[in-house]
Amino acid sequence: METFYKAYTKTEQNKLYYFVKRYLSFPEYKDVEDILEGYGMHTDFDKACNIAGINNPAIRKQLLDSIHGAVMPQAKVIDLNPADTVLTKKIVR
Repeated sequence: METFYKAYTKTEQNKLYYFVKRYLSFPEYKDVEDILEGYGMHTDFDKACNIAGINNPAIRKQLLDSIHGAVMPQAKVIDLNPADTVLTKKIVR
């Protein structure tokens, strides 16, 4: 049996909410799904962890660092109508 955690943020009605989840995993059993053991949501990260039952300060720090350290991938803008690449063909008769 192993315990693992997930954390993320979401903005609702112009407020940032922290979502923290605590799971139990049974890797020794092949077809057993992970079990959600604790779940917390709050505008304060520490309160969300309290609700989820995460009391270890090292795990809290690791989760908070993973949330704030997550880098969003940069979008690449592609022009669908480039004006300078239009080819014209001159017809000679």
